[in-house]
Amino acid sequence: MLNRVAVLVFSVLTILLLHCSSPILKSAQATEWNQELKDKVFRAKTDIFPEFANQSDKDRPLFTRGTLVKLQIESSADWVKVRARDARKDRENTPGHVILYLFADDVDTEQGNGRQLIQERLDQILSPAN
Repeated sequence: MLNRVAVLVFSVLTILLLHCSSPILKSAQATEWNQELKDKVFRAKTDIFPEFANQSDKDRPLFTRGTLVKLQIESSADWVKVRARDARKDRENTPGHVILYLFADDVDTEQGNGRQLIQERLDQILSPAN
């Protein structure tokens, strides 16, 4: 009886793991996109505030309208972060600020259009500067 329960539990867990949603952006896609973004500069269309802010800094923008920024995509199976940094500063010394944070639960990842969704969100706050 105990073996049947163990097999049943294992089977259910296996089925659940196989039916998990796919990542918003696969690692290879993030790497490729970062290569494309390497030399691109964007201009903030509006003041950009932190998405997750405590009471003390929620009213202070990360970037003000017109600021030139460079982007970096960070990705895992469960989330995608887009970091922006002042375009005049180098990446090694300036990690930047998270301006977009998407979780797999927030988007339909089964359609495989993660990059498109991220780009649409970025287009709302940034425009190409070069």
